[in-house]
Amino acid sequence: MSTLKAGFARLCINPPLGEPISGYYEPRFTKGVLDDLYVTAIAVDDGEKKAVIMNLDLIMMNAKQCIEHRKAIAERTGLDFEAIYITFSHTHTGPMIGKDFASDLHGSEVYEKFMVSQMYDAVTYALEDLKEAEISVGEGEAKNISFVRRFRMKDGSVRTNPGVGHPDILEALGTPNEAVKLVKLERKDADDIYIMNFGTHPDTVGGEYISADWPGLARNTLEKALDGVKAVCLVGVQGDVNHINPNPTEGQKKGTFIDFDSVPRGYAHAQYMGRAIAGAVLQFCDKTEPVKNYKISYGGQTVTLASNQDNSRLAEAEEIVKIHAEGRDEELPYTEMELTTVVAEATRIVALKNGPVSYDFDLSTVAIGDVAFSGFPGEPFTEIGRRVEAASPFKMTVACCLVNGGESYFPTSNAYDEGGYEARSSYLKKGTDEVLIQSTVELLNKVKNS
Repeated sequence: MSTLKAGFARLCINPPLGEPISGYYEPRFTKGVLDDLYVTAIAVDDGEKKAVIMNLDLIMMNAKQCIEHRKAIAERTGLDFEAIYITFSHTHTGPMIGKDFASDLHGSEVYEKFMVSQMYDAVTYALEDLKEAEISVGEGEAKNISFVRRFRMKDGSVRTNPGVGHPDILEALGTPNEAVKLVKLERKDADDIYIMNFGTHPDTVGGEYISADWPGLARNTLEKALDGVKAVCLVGVQGDVNHINPNPTEGQKKGTFIDFDSVPRGYAHAQYMGRAIAGAVLQFCDKTEPVKNYKISYGGQTVTLASNQDNSRLAEAEEIVKIHAEGRDEELPYTEMELTTVVAEATRIVALKNGPVSYDFDLSTVAIGDVAFSGFPGEPFTEIGRRVEAASPFKMTVACCLVNGGESYFPTSNAYDEGGYEARSSYLKKGTDEVLIQSTVELLNKVKNS
């Protein structure tokens, strides 16, 4: 049997004051730091192959950016291109890299160079930190911190985040996945490495102060609770879920404020979520099941998905984009999240007026024995993650969003008929969910049998 080794490195990637913040269709600029942002690198080596799993406290990067960084890291370290698995915490209180997805703002080149240097160095340090390790897995639950954010209203329409206590909410469209997964690497003569996984939107803090949101706070909480542990939290599938309880009690409202889009946010609430996730891990982390096969395998698969082009509404969309860009939102007959939805939909229509007619997306998998890290280059709905995990040939499949790219929402087909922010803003056509699921399961089987 092969011997597994694992290495860990973490470097700070805080932006300077004034750096633009990514995440909303509203301009924001860094005013301070609530908690530090990091790049974390975890290297694994079975004696024949090596791989690295990275996590950056950024909202995302696009696929082109990730390809460039993966190529550079491969050249620098000798790792195979497909052995490099880049994930993002998707914090909405972190700096943008390159052009913002939701505005005309650009992150500064000075900060990007610094962040990239830290990113590459973290991989090198993790490879230099390789120590003999054993791997085990466990799973628990974090209840009542993740909620479906799409609702059918009494008039039959579907809205995303209609507001807390909205009297016209009829029903939530789906159920959250409350599973908390743990992959534990117990190392000889070195700190153990805990890889947590939970899926809901990290859009809890708001404002203009830097924070890694609940994924970073879960990491910090767990490390304070356990001696000799380094942790990271990989965000799971989360395209249709977030932290908003539509009918909270007075106690559950504590630690939140109503933000510009009528969404309750607050740093204290992000801390609460981080503690809930870390607390779930603490309940079972001493009783994890060993994984006896340490073989490292990995692979990628390209899937072609049709674009959601709609030139029939181009003139209307161009006018909406123009009004929004000129700061005249009050002229549009929408408010709060419905305004965000309309602007996002119009932005998508304008962006696709000249194509492309399809996109190529790269799916990614890195496996250690019977544990697979399965990555989507966007934000799939919860049902997509559930179906992939159910069909996976691995003992544990850790499904992650925004892996090696952040290209689009991946809604389920019925969401296009229903509506809501995600489907109306998605750059992909209805039906891509089935292609995505089938291709991801094919990749998992290919990696399993390699």
